[in-house]
Amino acid sequence: KSTMAIVQRLVAAAWLASAFQNAPTKTRRNVGQRRSTTYSLDEVEIGSPLEPLSNYVLVKIASAVDSTAGGILLPEQAKEAPTEGLVVAAGPGRAHPDSGVVVPVPVVPGDSVLYGKYDGTAVKYCGDDHMLIRDDDVLLTWTGEYSLESVRPLSDRLLLKTEKIEEETASGIALAPGVAEQQKTSVGKVLKTGAGRAASDGALLPLPVAAGDSVKYRDYAGSSVKIAGDDFVVCRASDCIAKWSSAD
Repeated sequence: KSTMAIVQRLVAAAWLASAFQNAPTKTRRNVGQRRSTTYSLDEVEIGSPLEPLSNYVLVKIASAVDSTAGGILLPEQAKEAPTEGLVVAAGPGRAHPDSGVVVPVPVVPGDSVLYGKYDGTAVKYCGDDHMLIRDDDVLLTWTGEYSLESVRPLSDRLLLKTEKIEEETASGIALAPGVAEQQKTSVGKVLKTGAGRAASDGALLPLPVAAGDSVKYRDYAGSSVKIAGDDFVVCRASDCIAKWSSAD
């Protein structure tokens, strides 16, 4: 009787070993991942990676600026909040409200993005500062180095080079330091355009302006951005109220 029990135990042990060896590779790999990888959201452990929904994008925020242009170190409370980061994950896209057609998110993990200062929802993901923003909040995107050549606007946004503000009035009176910078121009030359906004069937609508056009846009529309130390504006095509071609 004891011999029969031993044999039964050996058979059961052999069956369990065989079942584990023949289990799907993916299943065994997932078990290992669960043991070695943990995820957290706002300091609370979660069971899986964070997945944005709809047209939301998870962005890992770039480090804050630690010093001024003159090299003076800034205290923590005086550091400029960054609005630049790296796309970690993106949702599947937003369903158009009229047709239900899903419009894909135009950025992918690995892209760098620049977004509005007050856009998005801040989260602490896996110990690092992140933002959840809509794809519509993205002003510019690029891969590699941040430069005029690499950046591109999305959707119906335009990248404009604005006209320089004169530092004297028409009568020749010099403006006080800082006054010229406070005056906001609303005329610029289109350098780059997005691909266009999606229609209800998902097709991209053509933009009314093209690179090379000069435009007048609504006062205080758009967002000011700096690229390689130069000033530019990113605005929507719908904010432009007139256009013209260069005289030459």
